Amino acid sequence: MRTRFLSCLLVGGVFLLACSNDEPGGDAERFCGEIEVNLEQLTAPDLQGALDVELLLELYRDIGEFAPLAIEPEWDQLIVNYETASTIVPGDDASMQVAIATALRSEQAGARVKQWLLDNCALDIGPIATLAPQS
Repeated sequence: MRTRFLSCLLVGGVFLLACSNDEPGGDAERFCGEIEVNLEQLTAPDLQGALDVELLLELYRDIGEFAPLAIEPEWDQLIVNYETASTIVPGDDASMQVAIATALRSEQAGARVKQWLLDNCALDIGPIATLAPQS
């Protein structure tokens, strides 16, 4: 159940995540290319256990090294979302509530990343499930 919930948070609730760049400005071309090459793994991960979740987080962090400044804050917010989701303890309502609250705060970031990818990379990552409509 935990794996399925994590998968839903990672894929259904909001899409992407990453971390900050070492160099100012990122690399939009490389960022788009890495997302394109890893699109299936990013949008439909096969999460069987904790190791799979950690590997997926590492992939997002690696791709995030190239996040352009225009989308970096949103990318960072998504990293926090996925890291928080990975800490859910089965049967622990408190950890579940923290993950849900973080996912809700990340909805707008997910919508912005999706739009940025469409506008700048011509990549459609598919629908982003959100509770509140995003414009």
